[in-house]
This record gives sequence, C-alpha cells and structure tokens, in this order.
Amino acid sequence: MKKLTPIALALFLISHTTWADGHHHAPVAPSDKPLPVLDSLKDDKPLDLKIPHMERFDVDGVPVIFTPIDELPILDISLTFKGGSAKDDTIRADGYGIAGMTATMMTQGTTHLDENTFAEKAELLGVVFGATAYRDTFVYAFRSLSDDKELYPALDLFADMIQNPRFDETILKRNQAQADIGFERAKQDPAHVASVEFLKTMYGTHPYAVSTHGTQQSVASISRDDLIAYKNKYLTKGNAHIAITGDISADDARTIAKRLINALPQGERAADLPTPIAPKPQHVHIPYDSTQTHVYIGHMGEKETKDPVELQNRTNFSLANSVLAGGDFNAHLMKEIRDKHGYTYGITGAMNVFDERGYYRISFSTQSDKAKEAIIKTLQVIENTRKNGIKDSEFNLERTSRKYAYPMSLATNTAIHNKASELNYDNLPDSHITDYLVRLDKATLDTVNQSLNTYIRPDEFIIVTIGKEKPDLSSVFKQDKKESKKVDLKKR
Repeated sequence: MKKLTPIALALFLISHTTWADGHHHAPVAPSDKPLPVLDSLKDDKPLDLKIPHMERFDVDGVPVIFTPIDELPILDISLTFKGGSAKDDTIRADGYGIAGMTATMMTQGTTHLDENTFAEKAELLGVVFGATAYRDTFVYAFRSLSDDKELYPALDLFADMIQNPRFDETILKRNQAQADIGFERAKQDPAHVASVEFLKTMYGTHPYAVSTHGTQQSVASISRDDLIAYKNKYLTKGNAHIAITGDISADDARTIAKRLINALPQGERAADLPTPIAPKPQHVHIPYDSTQTHVYIGHMGEKETKDPVELQNRTNFSLANSVLAGGDFNAHLMKEIRDKHGYTYGITGAMNVFDERGYYRISFSTQSDKAKEAIIKTLQVIENTRKNGIKDSEFNLERTSRKYAYPMSLATNTAIHNKASELNYDNLPDSHITDYLVRLDKATLDTVNQSLNTYIRPDEFIIVTIGKEKPDLSSVFKQDKKESKKVDLKKR
C-alpha cells in the first residue's frame, strides 16, 4: 500500500479531491498555435462506461457494499440510516431539529474525550469525521489513510464517536445560541423566508413541511434526552446500511463493518412516512419591505422509485425540464424572463424527489412593480413549452451533453463511494449506474415532450411571493382576492 504521513493528510486529501479526475495538473504554457478545428461528434465511438467492481454482503444482518480502489491510499466509510429529520416529531411533538442537532454534536466529543481532545486526536490522525441529517436519512461519514498504522486508531475514534457521543449540555446550549443567531439572520433573507413558507404551504402538517434545521422555537427546546432518544431509536444496527470504498481487501472490509456494527444499538428499521396530501392551488404572499419580490411556483411532485418504466419517464422529463427551466442561458425561461423581458437575473426549476412525494418548483426574484407581469409571463412560457414541446436540436444537444458528462460522476473516490452508498441504501443493482445511459438512448423527442405534461401540472400550482407589494394574481387562480392568503411575519 502507498503511505503518507498523517501530518500530510489534509493537504493530500484536498489535492486529490479538488480535480474531477483525481490527478495533479501541471501548468500548461500558452501557445501561439491556433486550436484545431473540431470534427463532428457523429463520428465518435459509442460511450463505454466501465463501473468499478462492487462487492455486497451482509454482516450481522446489515447490508454492506464494498468497492476496492487502490489508486489512492484512502478509505471512505459511510453509515446511512433511514429516518432523517422527517422523524424528529416521533421523538417529541414539535421536536423539529433534533436529528440536525444530533448530527452536529456527534463530532463534539465522546464520553471518554472532551470536545477539544477529540478534535486534537482526529487532527493528529489525519482523519475526517462527519455526521449529517438529511430529510429522509442520517449519515455518518469517515475518511482516512488506508495504511494500518493510521487507519485502525482512526477507526477506534470513529467507533467511540458512534457508540459514546458526549452530548455535553454546555455545548448543546452553545449550539442552540449559535442556531438562534442563524435563525435571526435568516429572517433577513427574503428568499429563505419564502422557501420556508413554500414548504409549509406545500406539506401542511406533514414532516416535510419543516426544514432539516427545524424552527427557531423547536431548536431552542431540544434537550440532551432528545438527542439520546433519537440516536437509540434511529442510529441503530437494524436501520443501518454501510458503504466502504478504498484501498483495503474484502476481508478487511468485513472486519471493519463488524467493528462498526458492534458500536450500534440493536434497533429496528424505521417505518415509512405517511403520504403527504397535495395542497389546493393558492397564492400566499408575505409582506416584506424590499424593492424585490421573490417568487416560488410549484406543486407536489414524485417519490423515489425503482420501477424501470417510471425511471425512463423521469429521465425523459429531466431532459425536457433542463431545456425549459435549466440554469443555463439557453433554457426557455432564461431566454424569455431574463434576456427578452429583463425581469430577473436568473430563473430555474427542478424536481426534488424524496422517500415520499417531493415537489417541483420554479424560483426567481424580480422588481416588485414587475412581479405580476413576470409571474404571468413565466406561466405562459411553461404552458407554451408544454403545448409545443422542445425542439429536436435542443433535445439532442441536452442528451449528448449528458452522455459525455456522465463518466465524470464516477471520476473520484468520493463520487464512486457516494454512488455505491446510494445503491446499497436503495437496494439497487450495479447496472443501475449504466442504466442511466441506456435511458438517455431510449429517450425520444415525443416521449420527452409528453413528459412535460405529465410532470408539470399548472392547475396544481401554488405560488408564494414575498415583497413590499402583493401581486394581483386573482386572474391566475380565478378567485377573489379575499381567498388568497397573506402571511404576517410578526406571527411567525
């Protein structure tokens, strides 16, 4: 195995993850020679994407996926648990933010090591730890040199972190004070306020209605007992999936998995969330003293799926939506709303998919006196694209760009590890990686255009605006102004 000193690890890891291909790049001297003329891509050979070999096995009932990669002396490990912040209210009613605070405090000391000593040991070993609460999952992350001299002491520290988090009450209070400052600052960001209201309007009483950070009130009420309860209920052996990627043997991977599993409480797999109920179409306005109005337009979307037909349909839609609402300047919305009419600097739209139904959302900001015009024009562009479709040239450019960019999604250890972790958590075959290219090839202009009418449904749109003046959108919803909602920030 290749060896590096622990002191050099930080620079080593940075230098080997900055570039997409994982290699150093020497400076290239400028040349006076003209660039060669590019030939047409039509003569290129078909893409041959080779995926790393991945081994799957169970250790004490926990699914493990191991990807051996020996180009770099690095080992990545992640433990993914079903649950995430969407399970906060199962620990305590209105306990939003518990998972997030648990993640924050997992790396702030153990019962054997206080915060500073824990951090010092991690630095000396050159190991990187992490814990993150997402909406549907909670993840422990680990990265270290794969040499035994550094690896096994680092694993001891990682196992101690997992099994014996300190959850120091003084540090908890400090975290809560810092979070409170963050919430106060967020109130000054109208885009954030609009996003919070969008989720609340979209999901109502469903757990998805609150961000992974929780609310100012709920985070202030989190106790040490809440953190312990979350850890013991969801960060468990029965709810875990392990991914290991790097320069070790399969036998070593099994040994490491066993070691980490022994650090987990038993527990059971988390129950599925309830299906959210789609809201009625409506306009919600938040008064805010600003010359700009921030706009969020969207409706409830789709959930994660393994169905091949549905995956093909979503790939079709992803292609179409990039042409309609992607972030580049060729997208229909960017050309019309920004370039032609000058309403905004940028406008984008995307589908967000969760374990349960996610949402489709378009967002932009504009001058308050132009908000109504910009919104109506945005809806017209959406409807025109749904009716007339995207052009064959747009479709082919988007598809070709994706095909040739896709191999870069597996160009680094981190990228490969994340992909393997996804396969393990969702119980998907290795072929799922290359199936994406197959779906791109199967997409046709007709099926791509049909998908716009399937996945974008203007008659279900909710619109959230925040700004000084409330845009009159009664014509959009065909309702009296009295029926549209207004949010009072003072009561939030």
